[in-house]
Amino acid sequence: MFPVFVLSAVYVVVMSTNAWVDPDPEQRARLAAGWPIAGAVWFKVGLGYVGALAALVLIVFFAVLFAREWLFVRRTRRPSGAAADAGEPVSGAALRRRSRRAAARIDPARVRTVLVVSPRGIGRSVMAAAYLRVLVDDEYFVDARGIDPPDEPVPPAMQRDVSIVMGMDKAWVEPGQSARRIMAAPVRAADLVVRIGCPDAFPVPRSTPVLDWDVPDPIGAGLVDVFSIRDDIRRRVESLAEALALERRSLDLRDRDLPGRRHTVAEGRATIAYPEVSDAGGGALADTAAGWFAAAEARVLVEIVDAPYTAAEINDRGPFAPDFTVPWVASAGAAESALADELTWRGVGGPPTLARDAVARVVEWLVEAGVLRPLSDERRVALRESGQAQRDHDDPLEEWPRGLAGEYPAMAELRHAEEDFDTWEVVPAAALRVYPGLAAEWGSPA
Repeated sequence: MFPVFVLSAVYVVVMSTNAWVDPDPEQRARLAAGWPIAGAVWFKVGLGYVGALAALVLIVFFAVLFAREWLFVRRTRRPSGAAADAGEPVSGAALRRRSRRAAARIDPARVRTVLVVSPRGIGRSVMAAAYLRVLVDDEYFVDARGIDPPDEPVPPAMQRDVSIVMGMDKAWVEPGQSARRIMAAPVRAADLVVRIGCPDAFPVPRSTPVLDWDVPDPIGAGLVDVFSIRDDIRRRVESLAEALALERRSLDLRDRDLPGRRHTVAEGRATIAYPEVSDAGGGALADTAAGWFAAAEARVLVEIVDAPYTAAEINDRGPFAPDFTVPWVASAGAAESALADELTWRGVGGPPTLARDAVARVVEWLVEAGVLRPLSDERRVALRESGQAQRDHDDPLEEWPRGLAGEYPAMAELRHAEEDFDTWEVVPAAALRVYPGLAAEWGSPA
């Protein structure tokens, strides 16, 4: 590369100064007669020196890059350790000792970029990076790469299978995305490097802590082994979150934050005993039936927190308001829809009634505690008609954009009507007795 730029610079200088070295006969005659040099000659010579200067700048630029790469190799560990130089594989015990030493050197205040690397960059590294992104804040950057990634994009079938195993849809890879190869620049930029199944595969600066995880490859493994590998990666990510002093350190269902999903300070903190629940039918993908109950409780509690505002909105509908003063109400139907969307986001299988059954169990428990009480069928019908009239006024069918499927507005209206009908009255005093934390969110309830 350097000889090319040097020769280019020399060539530009020689060709541009050719008017000085070998002028044409007309220019020679003018010079002999003492004529001033033509402006075109000055322009040609000046342009040549500018081109030569640009070539020299490029030479210096690539020289600096080469020097940085050379210093990177000189100042970092060799690609293979002593055991590898001796022809012996690095043992799992050695990896654990090395990872413990690296974990002891992790300074949470200095780690903002985490690089996760696996041999192919399509399985373990992406899975660990996806789990870690659930726990870190926006100020962290988590990158996943491979040492020898495949050239073609990740097959959709493999993406779907791993998403299902992880139970975190949209946290895997986007369709058509290809794995990225490890480079020196991201290694230097990383504050922490996690190598999974590839110890000493590439040099890392001595000042950068490195965690070597001995985790088998899930690609091609049996289903039981894949779940075991998933659980191992989850435990390691949670340990890393603890070493980074993250606020969220658990990947359990109750502790995961989902995009656009609200939470309340009261969820999981009832003063009465929680009911014993059996497996809700979620199969191997469920985090236990208690986990689904907790998720349903969170969605119902959001509706309870919004109960005074929901009632005020309905009572202020004017001509579309129902013929009775609506008390504080919570929509179990809306909670069911939100939980169903959550299950879809997670890529969780199981029966289609999982969300409905989980929310119904929470509502039944809160009715027994006196937090919720049913409305009469007449009032539920009035709420449904009120909601439909208000929606028809705010978003009439004839104003829907052309091109939408004709049945979509009808399906959306059916869903909203079901949510309006499945509404329960909230009893503030009982709700505060069961969830004292609601006082902070309600202020001074009536």
